[in-house]
Amino acid sequence: MNASEIKLHTTALNTANKWYLTIKHHITLIPIDLEEYRSPDGRPFTSICLAHQSDIIRLDILTREGGIYLDTDVFALRSFSNLLTNQRDVLMGHEGGNRYGLCNAVTIARPNSQFMELWHQSYSTFDSEQWNEHSVRMPKLLQVQHPDLICPLSPTTFFWPTWAVKHVEYMHEPITAEEKDELRENMATFGGAMYENQLAFHAVAAKDYLPLLTPEVVQEKDTRFNVLVREIASAPLP
Repeated sequence: MNASEIKLHTTALNTANKWYLTIKHHITLIPIDLEEYRSPDGRPFTSICLAHQSDIIRLDILTREGGIYLDTDVFALRSFSNLLTNQRDVLMGHEGGNRYGLCNAVTIARPNSQFMELWHQSYSTFDSEQWNEHSVRMPKLLQVQHPDLICPLSPTTFFWPTWAVKHVEYMHEPITAEEKDELRENMATFGGAMYENQLAFHAVAAKDYLPLLTPEVVQEKDTRFNVLVREIASAPLP
């Protein structure tokens, strides 16, 4: 992506981990003090689930600093440069499938944008029992109310194939030589992506597959996911 700076926000990273040591000179490590945060519903911050903690922290940071936020299971396949000149200050992708919302796994925002401020304020009604009410459904509601403040993108930009079981299997189960050739042909045509307007892939709901991957498995086992990220995994760091 040729980012000017890559920030990794963390609370308890094992900095002796070999993967961190591989990338440490290419990122800026940002420690997060959880004591600085409170749950919007008044509960201790660490009492709410980790996903909601992450939702609140990323919203706070993006509201103040702007930038491109990616979940740790999002893999950028092509440059986001064309998105950065959009006249609207925030861009998010529709989640797709049968879910209503804009998914915050990829969020692009300019600093101090009005949309992010409104989204931040909406957390005054936060309910920790509602899984995606404020992280996915709320930004869609705000987009409908304030269409001039955010550019909503097709699910295929970041979130297709989806979290559905058949889509997860489609990406992570072994493929034939013919299917591999077809995928590689598409990748050659679309700059490393599976189809024309795809910029990233969100490997969501793949907990039965991702923990089993090693660099060797990615290179040697042919699945759509492995073929898709193979060149990324083998590319030398700049």
